[in-house]
Amino acid sequence: MSRDKNPLSAYVVGSHIAFVVAAPLIFFIGGGTWLTAYMEWDSWVNIVFILLGIIFMVSGLVTYLVKLVLMYGDHEKEEPAFKPEKKDFDFYYENDKN
Repeated sequence: MSRDKNPLSAYVVGSHIAFVVAAPLIFFIGGGTWLTAYMEWDSWVNIVFILLGIIFMVSGLVTYLVKLVLMYGDHEKEEPAFKPEKKDFDFYYENDKN
C-alpha cells in the first residue's frame, strides 16, 4: 500500500500538525507566563513571549506544510522544449586533417 493511500497516514500528518502548532505555544506562552510570574518581571515581557510563540508556531507550520507538499505533491518534470545535442558543445572536429 502506497503512502498516499494509507489511512493511517492522515492521522500521522494530523498529529504532526497538532504538535507543530501546540509545542511552541505551550513552550513560549505557557513557559513565558510562568517565568515572568516566577521572576517577577514586567508584564510587557509576557507580550514578547506571546509574540515569540506565535512567530515560531507560524514558521514551523509553514515549513512543515511546504515539506508536506513536496513529499506528497506531483513530481512530474517537464521536458525542455529544445535539448541541444552533445556535438553542439564539442569543439573537436573529427574530420579536420591539419
